[in-house]
Amino acid sequence: MPADTAHAGADGARGDFPHAFYTAIRWIDAFSDITGKLIALSMLFLVASITYEVVARYFFHSPTIWVYESSYMVNGAAFMLGCGYALLKGAHVRTDIFWDGYSERTKGIIDLVSYLLLFFPTMVTMFLISFDDALNSFALGERSQESIWRAIMWPFRASIPLSAVLFMIQGVSETLKCLYQIRFGREFVHREKIEV
Repeated sequence: MPADTAHAGADGARGDFPHAFYTAIRWIDAFSDITGKLIALSMLFLVASITYEVVARYFFHSPTIWVYESSYMVNGAAFMLGCGYALLKGAHVRTDIFWDGYSERTKGIIDLVSYLLLFFPTMVTMFLISFDDALNSFALGERSQESIWRAIMWPFRASIPLSAVLFMIQGVSETLKCLYQIRFGREFVHREKIEV
């Protein structure tokens, strides 16, 4: 947390907001930032493998059997695993047309209720279902039917429950930030809107 951490620490020192919450937010946000950047490195594999495929196919007339499947698996896994990082950066879609007119406390209350009643139950359900799916895939030795390469599927399937865990970890930080927002009437850290 850049500038707001010092200010937030001052509020916590007065006892208005538990110091443990600040510590948890800092640790979780740092964790999500690091994991998001590490996951982004998988894009280097995509660039290298697709470049290799293009060169092999068009210059040497020797297409690969593994690039298609590996690229959609890596891209899909990176997309899912990056959700926690996107939540940290405020990049998820908010469709409420009245949102900008609400006070900061009202925004905090709406977000807190949404996290507790919608976000966490959905993520727990997603984790439980996808974890069972990944275990079955591993136990059966499931292989892809997309190409003759027949890639093993359990690492790809395991990215879904792992993404739910990473998402929930960042969700804890965002929930604590909602409590801060409700208590003080301002954001914990201001994030610019990301236009897509």
